[in-house]
Amino acid sequence: MNPATGKSRNFLLLALAVALLTAGCSAYGAPALPAAVGSWNMSIETPLGTQTPTINVTGDASGLMVGMASPDGTVEATDVTFGEDGSLGFTVEIDAGGQQLKLVFSGMVEGDALNGTFATDFGDMTATATRAVE
Repeated sequence: MNPATGKSRNFLLLALAVALLTAGCSAYGAPALPAAVGSWNMSIETPLGTQTPTINVTGDASGLMVGMASPDGTVEATDVTFGEDGSLGFTVEIDAGGQQLKLVFSGMVEGDALNGTFATDFGDMTATATRAVE
């Protein structure tokens, strides 16, 4: 083999290796957003009637933030969790007529539906939500 042929072969092997490495890395890309990310129109059955807050879930695979918005304002949630199985959990504290009320949500995201319960000192409250069209 002459030197020119050897250089051409080495160049082709190097180009092939770079192409394979580039294709392999691009397949991994950015992680997908968790299914819970988005705005949710929620309905909560409470002792005082049905409440209809909007739940806003933002973030990425490294962590989520949840805000619960109503005509009285927005409350930021704490203890936000999201599982690979679609489970979503968070805690909000709201002012209920001058009394602080802690609501602990536990539910499941299934496509464009979010269903679960808010646990309170006064019992559980059923909550259902659908993804808001944006």
